[in-house]
Amino acid sequence: MSGFGVLACVSCTISPIPPSKPIPVPEASQVPAINVDNEIQPVLTLPLPSPTPVKPVTKPTIIDRPASVKPAPSLVKPVMEPTIIDRPVLVKPTTEPTPVAVPAKPAKQKKQPTVVAKPPPVYSTPVAQLPPSLLSLNKTHAVHGGIAWIPLHSQSNTPPKILYKKNRVVVLRQKKQWVALVGIPLDAKQGRHTVIDQQTRKRYSFIVKGKSYGTPRHLKVKKRQVDLKRIARERKKIQTAKASPWQATSTSPLPFVQPVRGRFSNKFGLRRYFNNRKRSNRHTGLDIAAPIGRSVVAAAAGKIVNIGHYFYTGKTVLIDHGQSVVTMYAHLNTITVSSGQKVKSGQKIGTVGKTGRVTGPHLHWSVSLNKTWIDPMLVKR
Repeated sequence: MSGFGVLACVSCTISPIPPSKPIPVPEASQVPAINVDNEIQPVLTLPLPSPTPVKPVTKPTIIDRPASVKPAPSLVKPVMEPTIIDRPVLVKPTTEPTPVAVPAKPAKQKKQPTVVAKPPPVYSTPVAQLPPSLLSLNKTHAVHGGIAWIPLHSQSNTPPKILYKKNRVVVLRQKKQWVALVGIPLDAKQGRHTVIDQQTRKRYSFIVKGKSYGTPRHLKVKKRQVDLKRIARERKKIQTAKASPWQATSTSPLPFVQPVRGRFSNKFGLRRYFNNRKRSNRHTGLDIAAPIGRSVVAAAAGKIVNIGHYFYTGKTVLIDHGQSVVTMYAHLNTITVSSGQKVKSGQKIGTVGKTGRVTGPHLHWSVSLNKTWIDPMLVKR
């Protein structure tokens, strides 16, 4: 439009316009009127402000730099690749790991009282231990002419005083227990029998059963004039030797060795007839047939308590082995020991003979427990 100043856009890429001379502004009276509908209308004109002087623009210094070519922008948004960090690969083991046992909590235990070991008992007197070879007596029945095995409940450190028919019996130690070995007479009645502890008055009972000792034997012997007074005196001597005082032993007086080699001719307990006359008592020993002069030895260690030449038993030796255990050796030909002498087991005491009332050479061997003749086979090794 004519009459107005020329307006221009200034770009940063276009060089600045040099300063121009000021444009003269016409006065209002000089502006012609605008013809509207062929009518001349006056035009209201306003005074224009005085032009503001334009400050000269300094031309910037252009430094030649290599043009950088920017790549054309891509319409596809680039995909950011994830950063891969090398890490060790965990390989699952083919076998399952061994489970670790977790220890269980120990159960609370009650506090046990401190047990003080008791020292072994000290025996004031010698104590004889039960030999293993006698353990078989525990399995045998108590019969007349036999032995009764009685376990004792005594806590004594010394052998208890056990009485049977007022006679003290053999008492041996088996581990932690005392055992009584009781000789039973041939004429004992069947049924209940009793022993008593003399110190505690405690009683122990056992049952005696009957036993058959075989068919009676008939023997023929030379007729001799019988001197009843002599027989009574000699019988009393033998009974006194059997009743030797009970003495403690440090070793068991049982079992015995066989005193002579030979054949068992007459067994213990047999009923015998001499010249068709019945004897009042049974055979109280074991007959061992042997030639005259064969050595006879002590069945166990002991002391000679009687030597004699008697009507029935001929030349005879009796040995006390302690604890009222006595052995008798009869019908000897010779005697090689003296009364009161101590002998060892297996020591020679005489020779086989046929003295006394006999039918031929042999040894009559008897064993006594608590003044009672018992079967020697029960205590022979």
